Amino acid sequence: MLTEELNSTFLFIIEWGFVAAALAAIIFILYSIRRAPRMKTAFLWLAAHLGLTIIAYIVFWIGLGGGFNDPTVENVSDEIHFLLGVAGLIWLTGMLCLILSIQLMKDQFRTKSYTPIQSDKKDAD
Repeated sequence: MLTEELNSTFLFIIEWGFVAAALAAIIFILYSIRRAPRMKTAFLWLAAHLGLTIIAYIVFWIGLGGGFNDPTVENVSDEIHFLLGVAGLIWLTGMLCLILSIQLMKDQFRTKSYTPIQSDKKDAD
């Protein structure tokens, strides 16, 4: 097992590189609203997904980073578990936003005349 710590520059790039990439994606998504205004709601839910993912990511790294004031192991462990749980709940909310965004995008591309349930009923008669 490696006992050496990771390079702090590498960790900084990993932690904040993801945040920078997600912020760039949010800016691109918000710019895309001008190109496709009928998909505005889907793009906004997608931007909400990325924003919540960034928040969950930061809370996760805060939980792993430590630096808590209380020296007792029990309290530090409780704080870490709490922050990881909060990060998980924020991530879950972001995934729900992603599912809603995908559903809204799918509805924009669906042909209006296609109704498989009604056509199945007609075939059964």
